[in-house]
Amino acid sequence: MTFKNKYISAATFFFMSITFSATALTAEYSVIIGFHQQPGQPEQELVRRAGGTVDRVYRLIPALVARLPEQAMAELREHPLVAYVEEDQVVTTIEPPYIAMIQKPFSIESFTEDSEYQDAWGVQHIGSKVAHDKGITGKEIKVAVIDTGIDYNHEDLDANYRGGYDFIYDDDDPMDDSWNSHGTHIAGIIGAEANGTGVVGVAPEVSLYALKALDGGGFGTLGTIIASIQWAVENDMDIINLSLAGIDSQILQAACDAAYAAGVLIIAAAGNTFGSAAAFPGAYDSVIAVTGTDPADQRGFYTPIDPAIELAAPGLGIRSTAQYNGYSEQSGTSQSAAHVTGTAALVMAAGVGDVNSDGAIDNRDVRQQLQTTAIDLGEPGRDEEYGFGLVDVSEATTFPSVTSISLVREATWSDSLEITTLEDAFYQITLENDSLDAVLLLVVENNRFRTDLIAVHIFNSPGGDHPQQVSFDLDASGTALKLIFVPFGSIGAFADITILN
Repeated sequence: MTFKNKYISAATFFFMSITFSATALTAEYSVIIGFHQQPGQPEQELVRRAGGTVDRVYRLIPALVARLPEQAMAELREHPLVAYVEEDQVVTTIEPPYIAMIQKPFSIESFTEDSEYQDAWGVQHIGSKVAHDKGITGKEIKVAVIDTGIDYNHEDLDANYRGGYDFIYDDDDPMDDSWNSHGTHIAGIIGAEANGTGVVGVAPEVSLYALKALDGGGFGTLGTIIASIQWAVENDMDIINLSLAGIDSQILQAACDAAYAAGVLIIAAAGNTFGSAAAFPGAYDSVIAVTGTDPADQRGFYTPIDPAIELAAPGLGIRSTAQYNGYSEQSGTSQSAAHVTGTAALVMAAGVGDVNSDGAIDNRDVRQQLQTTAIDLGEPGRDEEYGFGLVDVSEATTFPSVTSISLVREATWSDSLEITTLEDAFYQITLENDSLDAVLLLVVENNRFRTDLIAVHIFNSPGGDHPQQVSFDLDASGTALKLIFVPFGSIGAFADITILN
């Protein structure tokens, strides 16, 4: 379907809905019905007996979309099979604030990097090029952009576009037909190609998927958003970007919670609420809410103030892709969320580890990595204006090095010693014992023993009950420390040593 035809179709649908709303308002509502279990034939038959029509049954959450007579809504809410009934509310793109003048962070004359970075100040400002120069570009990371669609023919997006779905027109052609290229603009910030043309995205080799849940006017419903989230989960997306806003909804929260539990990282705009509370779904615990900053790292006048804000990213005067191979400058937390989505893709591509030490590597580790490496802004620590601070690609894609040593009691002392050198960094050392009685640690600096750092860790002694894992820190900043580990115990006994910096 062409841009023109889709736009005409959207306009026709809009005016038809106005024409018939006067009769439909009193006769019938589009609702989302949540059940206590996955709705099957009994639940669908319940809706039909109430005079309703089932339009869509979800698999991600126990709910369905239906059209119901007004009087049936109250009756169904009281039924024991039903958990809740919500109207299928309107959801919109987050309207960009009107800004008369943009203060650029640098001049073209003073900036010597590629023109793509010159024209994408936010991408450069958060340190994306540092990751790109190391070959970290988001390759093979799958990002679902739930928005107005993507102009997948754009010369800066076509190589990274992988597919998607149109939940407005129920087809597989999620072309962006919006008046301001909203979805295409968001996609460009996330993943515009590094091809010497136009701008570059935060993750220039990411895989982009367009889930068109909003029409050309920027309007959709809870039903189309939830269907898109379900598609993202079922098609193994790594990240969902939601640059949109709606009201607090039990069903939307359930969908976000289910997607997050399934391993998808969800990033959303905090909303352009001008100092009021953050918008939904960004305000949910399962979603990262992103606020906007200017080139001086000050929050935009349009941004929310809310404890739900988790991260900050550039949102003022952001140049990105627009329809018909065009480019436009837009502002708002929608743009900020896209910067964080691109950063998350780089963190995944760089090979994030078990950051939270829960034994698994998943979306929670990426989230914590983004939090702990952010540049603190505003009040120390997390605050209601900037969250944890400005997202930092360079730090977020730099992971601690891990050295693993197996310390074994051999037949001779010389063969039993393990010697390693720590240089100019802060280290965390963990001894996990298997069968040794004790480990002696000697520390040498400038060919002299550091008597203050000598330690004996006892694991087995008569009548003793000792922990079999010991962790401690060593600060080798500005120096070099030689560590000598000496094992005590029967021949063949061992312990594992992990050194992290």
